[in-house]
Amino acid sequence: MSVIGTQADSQDEIRQQLERVTEPHETSAQAIGDPEAQNHNDGQHIRKRYSYPPFHKWLAKADRHGASVARFPQAFVDPLLYTTDRDRTLLRQLAGEVDYDFRDPHPSHEALERYHPERAKVFEWLADDPSRAQAIRAVKGTDFLMHGEPGGGKSSLALSLAAWRMEVNNETVIWAETVDESGTNERTEWLPFAPFATLAIPAGLDTRVRIVPEDVSIQPFEVDIETIARDVIRYESIQDLTDQLIPGQFYVVFPDPLHRGAEEVSHFNYWNYRQVTPKGEDGPDEPTDADQWWFAFIAHRISGDTFPHPTFINLDEAGNILDADASKDVHQHYQKIRWFRDKYADARKKGVTFAYQAHALSEIHKFARQKIRWRVTMPGNSPPLGRKLPGDRRCPLEADITSRRKIEDGAEIWKAPNFATVTWMDLKGKIELDAEVSIDFLDWQRALGGSK
Repeated sequence: MSVIGTQADSQDEIRQQLERVTEPHETSAQAIGDPEAQNHNDGQHIRKRYSYPPFHKWLAKADRHGASVARFPQAFVDPLLYTTDRDRTLLRQLAGEVDYDFRDPHPSHEALERYHPERAKVFEWLADDPSRAQAIRAVKGTDFLMHGEPGGGKSSLALSLAAWRMEVNNETVIWAETVDESGTNERTEWLPFAPFATLAIPAGLDTRVRIVPEDVSIQPFEVDIETIARDVIRYESIQDLTDQLIPGQFYVVFPDPLHRGAEEVSHFNYWNYRQVTPKGEDGPDEPTDADQWWFAFIAHRISGDTFPHPTFINLDEAGNILDADASKDVHQHYQKIRWFRDKYADARKKGVTFAYQAHALSEIHKFARQKIRWRVTMPGNSPPLGRKLPGDRRCPLEADITSRRKIEDGAEIWKAPNFATVTWMDLKGKIELDAEVSIDFLDWQRALGGSK
């Protein structure tokens, strides 16, 4: 058993830690910029880097222990495995016709050779039991709404969801970031994926990366943004961003406070600081919040047809975007959320899956919750027992089985009438960095109209 070392006590040691955490992986299909290459995909390399078992072996182990996540695949495997109608037809045709062996990396039926090995073995595990094969009903996009207190594991679970989806589905991941009003982002929860990550930054915004040691006797220092991820791209519009996306890649995307190209793709109001009018005059008296840029991005992903690859969008602090208190103001935040609800089925059909993280279900606007199908009650949090939920949905749990749990005990994922306990990899615990990474956007205040 490896034992954690002592805390870094110098800048040099922290620089060495940072270099180890962010050392780029450069041989995958995504790294060389050719998703059609025969090289392994990033999802496969992430698994090898952090030494966790393939998803099919994780399922097989759960099955051997009689775990609910294996007994009720419709609760978790169904929303995690991206399938088309053709995939589901094949799964049903192969039900009971395969011989799954977790020790054999190759599938037992030639029809599964159309998939890469990790995906084929998940299909084989499902088809090995006809009842499991029948349980897979979702087509294309799905969702996960995680609710729990700070420190309850939401971001760690989201990282595991991204890792599994990249491994099994070769999905493109969009880690949707937010930036506070001062222009600072301190939520680098994605850092375990730094060797595989591409940061997408609005063009024209200068950045500064500050490394703030946990030991206050060590002076903070700065590094170039290119040193904390495998790649950095800058985009001038939403169309420009989607033109640069590579299938199967992990992206950390920061919204554009100038909303360049947003109105063209979403037909809602997006005001930048140049369009602000004096108080008392017609027009907006402040720019549109940068987080609302995400509605335009999602609109273009659904309707633009420029990037059809299956996409997993993780909305950390989702209540900032899908605000339960959104109003019918000049920025049309309320109308954008209503549009999001109305277009949800289209997003699913276009292969978009969403993950949402919130401290409480009520932080997410009821319009969005009407359409979200799978919810995850995190350990230390209580499920909404006996409560009427938006969209005529209900919680199938009959007792509070989560509020006394520890993180290692797992979360409960549910969609009536099914529920299951899910555990995940502690990917954040596998990196050693005794410092906080903060990204400052130096022009943010100007972009928000704070100075001109």
